Amino acid sequence: MVAITATNSASPSLQATLSKTRIEQARREADSAEARASDLRAQADEAEREAQDRNQTARKLSTASTNSDSTYDSALRQQKSEVPPATQNFLERMYTAVSPKFAASGNALKTDSDTAPVVNSQGQATGRILDVSA
Repeated sequence: MVAITATNSASPSLQATLSKTRIEQARREADSAEARASDLRAQADEAEREAQDRNQTARKLSTASTNSDSTYDSALRQQKSEVPPATQNFLERMYTAVSPKFAASGNALKTDSDTAPVVNSQGQATGRILDVSA
């Protein structure tokens, strides 16, 4: 029996072989899981950096938009007249130049009592102010 015992102890048992196989499989799975975890950590770090960059960009844009007027804010704040300033200046100069003539007679309409009224093609007198209320 000594020879049989020696032969049995020299070859690994089936159970020991299965245990070694399971241990090797577990090590491979652990290595694979560590590699996946490392990849996921790298992806998470990259996503975190990208999120921080975008948050920084959003903060910069927000600060810039509060510091500077938008395209229409300044235009809306300005009080606009219906008549442009150049036209207002022209009319003011015209009024200043002509106002002494109007002030002398008290009437802004020209009155030439010496001229005869003009008769139009329908026989109506024109050229003077007529009272047509009757």
